[in-house]
Amino acid sequence: MTRILVTGINSPLGQAVGRKLQAKGHTVIGTVRSSKINTQGLPANEIVALDLENEATFTNIIGSFDSFVHVAGMSTGSASDMMKITGLGTHYLISRAKELSLPRFIHISSMAVYGIGTEQLIGENSPIPHGHAYHAARWAAECYLKSERAQVAAISIRLPAIVGTSAHNHFLSNVLEKMISQDAVVTVANPDFAFNNIVHHDVVAEFVNTLLHKNWAPEYRAIPIGSTDPIALRDVIDVMAQATKYKGQIKWVEPEKTPFKIDSTSAIELGYEPITTLETINRWMLDAIS
Repeated sequence: MTRILVTGINSPLGQAVGRKLQAKGHTVIGTVRSSKINTQGLPANEIVALDLENEATFTNIIGSFDSFVHVAGMSTGSASDMMKITGLGTHYLISRAKELSLPRFIHISSMAVYGIGTEQLIGENSPIPHGHAYHAARWAAECYLKSERAQVAAISIRLPAIVGTSAHNHFLSNVLEKMISQDAVVTVANPDFAFNNIVHHDVVAEFVNTLLHKNWAPEYRAIPIGSTDPIALRDVIDVMAQATKYKGQIKWVEPEKTPFKIDSTSAIELGYEPITTLETINRWMLDAIS
């Protein structure tokens, strides 16, 4: 039986990963920031207190593990906090992995590493122009992993907007919140853009489980994932409006930045099984409107 550490087990994605790994027979060791957090009902066989800002707490991770799945991170806050938690926290974790002779490390990263984006279709080898502290913190985390690739095999999964039972911090989650609240006006852009920049957390969890059974090349890789069969954003918004019975006005405006689609080819080669964009949205609506 394999023993897997999952950081951020109390997050929506951490819980999805924990549930999937337990269902597949793995022993899950979950981390939370403080021992004072209510851990009842979390999908973990054991819980460890781990504060990504506090290097001393990493010694709480003890024993042998088959893999670390690093979900925890920080997406909002000050530049220094994001770099400490998302960037340096990953550095401390890979250092602990080396001390424990960990064979492999799965890192949940973000499409945010691409910053503002310079291409309409973004893949594994697209350029990375940063424009925000969060983008840089995510990139720093990946660089720490790449620098230790000779001792710990690691792979980063660059996620777009994540949806499921709880979705936040992206434009579609903001739109959904306004629709549920029946705001008078919902403002969106790019109605005709073919969109696939979204994944369901259960699909991510399945990919994590698949990677645990793969033999990786020693070269570090950071790969983006999205849904298949892009559909117009106008159609995405229509599905959401119907699901929420939204009665207000949907106002289409000029975009502030150029949108992009995701090329999941590299991930599919490693066993990723995406679902369509429409199925992703429909699953999300079932999760959120129930």
